[in-house]
Amino acid sequence: MRLSARSPFLAALRRRLGSAAAAPPIGVDFAVERLNLLQVLGDGAPGAPPTVRAAASIAYPMPREQLLAAPRALRQFVQSALASAPFAGQRAFCALAPADVRIMPMTVVLAPGQSEAQAVARATREQLGAGIGDAVVDYYQVRNIDGDGSERQVLVAVAQQAQVIAQLDMLRDAGLDPIALDIGPAAIGRLLGAMGRDDLSQSVLLINFGLHKSFLTVIWGRRLMLDREIDFGEVQLADKLAASLALPVHIARGLMREHGIGAGSASRTATRTVTRSATEPDIGSTIREILHPEFRLLAEELLRTQVYVASRTRGSTLSRVYLNGSLARYPHIQERLSELVALPVEVLNPFDAFTPAASPATSQAWSEISKSIALAAGLALRKEQHG
Repeated sequence: MRLSARSPFLAALRRRLGSAAAAPPIGVDFAVERLNLLQVLGDGAPGAPPTVRAAASIAYPMPREQLLAAPRALRQFVQSALASAPFAGQRAFCALAPADVRIMPMTVVLAPGQSEAQAVARATREQLGAGIGDAVVDYYQVRNIDGDGSERQVLVAVAQQAQVIAQLDMLRDAGLDPIALDIGPAAIGRLLGAMGRDDLSQSVLLINFGLHKSFLTVIWGRRLMLDREIDFGEVQLADKLAASLALPVHIARGLMREHGIGAGSASRTATRTVTRSATEPDIGSTIREILHPEFRLLAEELLRTQVYVASRTRGSTLSRVYLNGSLARYPHIQERLSELVALPVEVLNPFDAFTPAASPATSQAWSEISKSIALAAGLALRKEQHG
């Protein structure tokens, strides 16, 4: 069969290929349990929030490590995920796995005639010694109120060359065309900066809850100020609850997911009045009491963060706290964190950085996706030539 130059099929194919070539790279996040993807349109109005072209969050068909080690199954899964929404092209931004990258906060002082990059390279070489030989090193500026002086605050990202190459090979095995590798804190900082576009004088904190560790990220305006890891996670809380109640861990985790981590007194009174009698056990209160020591330690970490922000901004304080990750889905988590920081607390909705979805059906679907899509959204907001 021959097709003429005016064939509708060829015209549609040309439109599709042209759209794929012009589309920005897709933010790709191989999370613990799901593949998260987000792509923006490339022709947004100047100064306007970008528009989401496509977004998806799809559970793996097998354990993550098993999938990543099976190139054929990985490619089939990724291509199926791309086909589930109107993604264009295969170009991708991806983040290095947290276990593969070391992030070091540094203060460097520029000598006369020395560039910032030269000062960072020298400080990193002194810090790592012989270990820098096989490393890939990049750095991110941290906003500092005295940034015009000779002192600079930076976050240095260090990864072994072999791990970077392995990540790139994995993405190509999946049928993707990697344009750049990023780090999680930079991508999350980019997302929070886009969400706070109207007030560059404010600083906000994101608590990203993980299974074993959590991360505190502070953004001042559009610039990353702080990213640090803390010993606080879902597994730690579930283990504590299971040991205290002599329960299997999976049952303890189920109780947390159903009852949360313990409501305040006002919520407990309302719940008792509406849903149960006074003689029934108050599971929420029990969970709150058992987990109180862990949340007290979290409060101390948050206080240290607030003090650090004040020291770097000449007394300015955090304006808001966002929650993301596993524990952010638990009942009463906003209320409990508000008690610890005395600040507005809300669960992060990454789609607030973008133009709202056009249809109610799309908005409802994206409401579920929003629980997992933060890192992919931050990656999608990256520019091709710089972060």
